[in-house]
Amino acid sequence: MELSYKRLSFIWLELWSAKQHATSFNTTRATYLSPRISALCYVWAFLTLAWIPVDVYLLGIQSHSLVTLRVILAFTVFIIGQKASKHGTLPAGRFAIAAFVVSVNCFYLFANSTLDYQHSVTSTTYFYTLLPFVHIVLLAIFPLTIRESLSFMAFTAAVQLHVDASSGALFKLEEMAIYWLQTVVGLMVIWAQTSKVHMMLRLYRHATLDPLTGVYNKRMLLTLAKRDFENTRFKSRPYSVLIMDLDRFKRVNDRYGHFAGDVVLKAFSDSVQQTLRKSDIFGRFGGEEFILFLPHCSTTNAKYVANRIMQNIQDLDIAVEGLASPINITTSIGIATSESFEDDFSTLLEKADAALYCAKDKGRNCALVFDAKAKESKDNCRRPWIEFAS
Repeated sequence: MELSYKRLSFIWLELWSAKQHATSFNTTRATYLSPRISALCYVWAFLTLAWIPVDVYLLGIQSHSLVTLRVILAFTVFIIGQKASKHGTLPAGRFAIAAFVVSVNCFYLFANSTLDYQHSVTSTTYFYTLLPFVHIVLLAIFPLTIRESLSFMAFTAAVQLHVDASSGALFKLEEMAIYWLQTVVGLMVIWAQTSKVHMMLRLYRHATLDPLTGVYNKRMLLTLAKRDFENTRFKSRPYSVLIMDLDRFKRVNDRYGHFAGDVVLKAFSDSVQQTLRKSDIFGRFGGEEFILFLPHCSTTNAKYVANRIMQNIQDLDIAVEGLASPINITTSIGIATSESFEDDFSTLLEKADAALYCAKDKGRNCALVFDAKAKESKDNCRRPWIEFAS
């Protein structure tokens, strides 16, 4: 029961705000938002201009100001659509949606002001009073969190209430019915938006996370790390990598079974995650091998991180259901650091892997640093180019 409550609380927090989302997921959602924002802006710009003949036919000379407003709105949302297509970040996407919401609501406000706030059901301008309803429905196409959705809808509601108050229709019975209908539709829109976010989160985890440990899988780990490495190298800052391997893990599986092995892997990954910074990238490379990427981290700091990880792992008492005593494990770590443009991403991984190979050859339960100045292979791991982390 407690586990179920915690799970529901976690889901609620994920749907409420993007602060609970991983950076890579925010990037994924941004790539989903960007083309949809652009498409909506382009379509809305076209429909805005296409309605001009209707205004001219129904309103005659009164439509001249509305035509000007429509041209301004079409131009504005078209520019928003162009900007949204060029910037693929989540903040840029949210800003584009906010700009679109503000633009269409400003048009609604100025149009009703131009029409002297006519609010009669029999009036030919009555469709202008229904625009907030359309604005709310449009948001259903975006995967938004509850907080994002409520903020956009609140602005639309505030503008509508101002227009209704100015027209004297705020407390009319038919207006109450419209408010009730819009509230129901608004809740359905929020449901649709958060359902999209929840579905994207599930698909994202399935595609990018290791199902056992919950850390990045190999594909996502290397994708994120390579991009991060290139950005760091462009700024000429050090970048370190730790390749970790559980010592004699096969014995754990053979002696206690694969269920115990899974518990050990989960405990190991949980322990390592407790030492991470927000900018670090950690994942399972395969089997009992894990990789930790440390941006802006020198060799000295990488040694400190490696020693802290080893100490935490040694202190673990991993309880497994059905076993009388806990399981204790150790890990071997290979360290490599790139501090210039000489190393590419693959070379850095190869050096860390060579250092790991030598750490195991030295007797395991140790961290070794690859000396980038030496040109030795991992077959010569007993030579001075490997340095103990201390």
